[in-house]
Amino acid sequence: MALLRRRLLIAVALTFGTGLFAGACFNPNQPACAFSCADAGLCPDGYTCGADKICHKIGATGACPLGEAGSSISDALPQD
Repeated sequence: MALLRRRLLIAVALTFGTGLFAGACFNPNQPACAFSCADAGLCPDGYTCGADKICHKIGATGACPLGEAGSSISDALPQD
């Protein structure tokens, strides 16, 4: 019985450790601008609604590849 309890404890510890390790590696892609705030002026945490009605990441610099609110990145790319 002690051996079974010991193996169960080891299995739980390994599962918990693996979960912590996997969670520490999570790094979501946060684009400089990719969301429209034209309807209500709302943006996700860490973003602010710009004059162009696009959510811009706070602290990001450079031009946004999105043109007008509601256009997609593919709309902003040059056409062949």
